[in-house]
Formats: sequence, C-alpha cells, structure tokens
Amino acid sequence: MTKLMVIAGEASGDLHGGHVLKELKTLRPDLEVLGTGGKRIAEVGARLFYRVEDLAVIGFFEVAKRYGYFKSVFDSMVRKLDQEQPDVLFLVDYPGFNLKFSAEAKKRGIRVIYYIAPQVWAWKKKRIEKIKEWVDELIVLFPFEVDFFRKEGMEAHCFGHPLLDIVKPDCSKQEFFDQLQLDVDSGIISLLPGSRRNETGKHLPLLFETAEVLQKSDEKLQFLLPLAPTVDKDTIQSQMADYGINVKMISGSTYNAVAYSDFALVASGTATLETAILGTPEIIYYKSSPITYFIGKYLLRIKTIGLPNIIFGEMIVPEDPHCKSSEKLAEMVRDHLDNQDRYQTLKQNLMAVKTKLGAPGAYRHTAEFLHSIL
Repeated sequence: MTKLMVIAGEASGDLHGGHVLKELKTLRPDLEVLGTGGKRIAEVGARLFYRVEDLAVIGFFEVAKRYGYFKSVFDSMVRKLDQEQPDVLFLVDYPGFNLKFSAEAKKRGIRVIYYIAPQVWAWKKKRIEKIKEWVDELIVLFPFEVDFFRKEGMEAHCFGHPLLDIVKPDCSKQEFFDQLQLDVDSGIISLLPGSRRNETGKHLPLLFETAEVLQKSDEKLQFLLPLAPTVDKDTIQSQMADYGINVKMISGSTYNAVAYSDFALVASGTATLETAILGTPEIIYYKSSPITYFIGKYLLRIKTIGLPNIIFGEMIVPEDPHCKSSEKLAEMVRDHLDNQDRYQTLKQNLMAVKTKLGAPGAYRHTAEFLHSIL
C-alpha cells in the first residue's frame, strides 16, 4: 500500500491539506495517510500523531518558550519517518517546522512535496538554498511565485489559490440575519482574533476593548465573533463577561459573518486574505511581543504583515502591526466607516487583490498532481 505522510501544524494547513487529501482519496482510495493535522485531515482517515490545536503558535519569543515541546514533537516525527517509511512526504505550510523536517526526509531518500511554499520572496531569502536542497517539488499559491522559484533553479507549480474554492457564504444575507436576530439597519463589525491559542489569548481583550470604544460612539453597532475550531468557546465566554458589550459568538459560519459584515478587524494571517476575497473592508492588526516586533521590523525588515498587502506589493489595506491601543484601532475603523470615499476605495482594493489569485479548482488540480507523483 502506498503511504503518504502529511505535516500540517495550523488550522489553515489542516483546512487546505484536508481538502487536497479528500480529492486525492477519490483518485487513490487505497492511499494510507498519516502524520499531523486537525479535523479535516482526520476526516480522510489519516492516522494523526499530533493535532494542530497543540502545534499552532506564532512569534519568535512565543516559540522559544515552548522549544522543549516542539523539539520532542520533531524528534518523535523523525522516528515515525523511520518506523513508517512513507513513500512521499506532503508538507503543508508551517515553515519553521517543515523545512527542518524536509531535511530529515531527504536524508532517508523520501520524496518531499511542499504545498503552500514558504514565502521567501517576502522575507527570509536565506532559506532558498535550503529549500532547493531539501524539497523536490514546490506547490505555490500565486502565479508570480512560479517565476521566482524557477529563477532560483527550483521546480514550482501553481494550480490557483485554494481559497477561491471555499471562501463564500453558504446562505443568504436575510437568512443569516434572521438566524442571529441581527438588526438589518445597524452596522456590523466582525472581530477575528486568529486561530492559534496564544493569538486569541492576547487579541481578545484588545478586540473587546476596541468594541467598547466603538459602541460608545454608536450604541447600535453589532459585533460578531467567528470562532476557529481550535478555539475553546467556554474560555472566551468567561473573558467576554468582563466587558460591557454585546458580542455574538459564531461557530462554523465565519464566511457568512465576514461576508455580511460592514467591517472586520482581522489578525494577521490567512483570514486577512479570506476577508479580501469576500470583499469586506478590513483593518489588519497584530499584538506582538516587543521582542517579536523588534526582530521582525529591524532585523528581518518586514515591511507589511497582511497577505493582501504582500500580494499586491503595496499598502492598500490599513495595518497596525504592533497593536497596543484599543483607542487607535477604534479610530482606524471610524475613519473608514465615517468616510464613504475611503470605505469604497478599500473595497475596490480588496477586489483587485482577488483578481491576482487566479481561477478556482486548485484543490482538485493539486490532488491530480500528487496522484501523478504517487
């Protein structure tokens, strides 16, 4: 039996990897899948040794605090390479872990396919030589990445951006409003704290405080809190009780919530691009530790944190990369809600980002490529 090991360490990796593997199993029903992932990868019958809920963390300081745990996971998965001897290693995003892991696979003669390749064109260009040495095939999300990697002597393929296949509401606006008993005549703001536990822990107080400030200027504003499957609802409920705001928590309906909101506050990550595809004006924020912020800005010289801005090549969506003040974040929102010209310009910019993502069908085409390799 052909055996494929998958390594996904975050909710977005589980989402995209799960969709690809679901398509792949229709082409190769006898394929054995094992590795790390979450709910969606588990749904294809994969044997999971670690879950994304325990692996997802971001930030230099934050990762350093859990170094011992990640080292034990890494060593354990290397042993699985020897025990399971997979035919192909399918890496999904998660570059800090996966690039080093690809080196271990190459030592063992295992073919390495990297899906959602590291964005070395945006930062960390020193990784290029390592990718060239350790990865056999790159599957990228943006057409311009193909030319970038091929100029570096690597084999890269682009089958379109997978978000175009899935990012869409699944009910009408009226149905959504009726379901949540929302007021159609009052503004709606979605609050997206991120999918990782350490993100939600530091972002939710900031978002709740920002909502308080905004509600003081417009008491009719309605707030939605779409939750990632990796987030504990009870914990958030207890946090929210300390604030004088009315926020509706939503599970399993994030795209509906964002699509039918007037505005969104979105933590840096995949959700910023999902929001752009849905066409909802947004502000991209991130509350990083002082050490993480310093390293990113002054040592790595990262100029922008939002995927829409990275893809477009300029700052077309407002950002707050070191968010410390709820008043400032609220002011940025009001600047757009109170100025229709600014608001409409932001919507047009988001549509321009969407046109750069190619055509739908990425999951199926990616699965067909994997099938051809297997």
